[in-house]
Amino acid sequence: MQQDLFIIFAIVWVGMAIGSYMLFQRGKDVERKRKLWPMYTIGSNVVVGAVIVYMQPPLYLMLALLALMVPVTVMTIRSTKFCDACGSPSRSPFFMKPPANCSHCQKPLK
Repeated sequence: MQQDLFIIFAIVWVGMAIGSYMLFQRGKDVERKRKLWPMYTIGSNVVVGAVIVYMQPPLYLMLALLALMVPVTVMTIRSTKFCDACGSPSRSPFFMKPPANCSHCQKPLK
């Protein structure tokens, strides 16, 4: 049973990675990307959190990791912007303020 659950986690993770690539890297609909990015980020971190719980680390470590995921998720959502001109995602390094220009075409971001 436990091995089956881990395989399910792996399949879900691979599916989310492929979907993310197709939507956020190759897709051109910027409004759709902006709408789906927060939901995708939260969903992927829920899967990571489920794997952490499944692995059953010591309780204090598990709680610390899960608590750390919340601000990292918020900062990831906040620091990622999508360019209106080319549709590419731009992310500022180290979760600083959101980028001002597209990392691909150098046009200003909203």
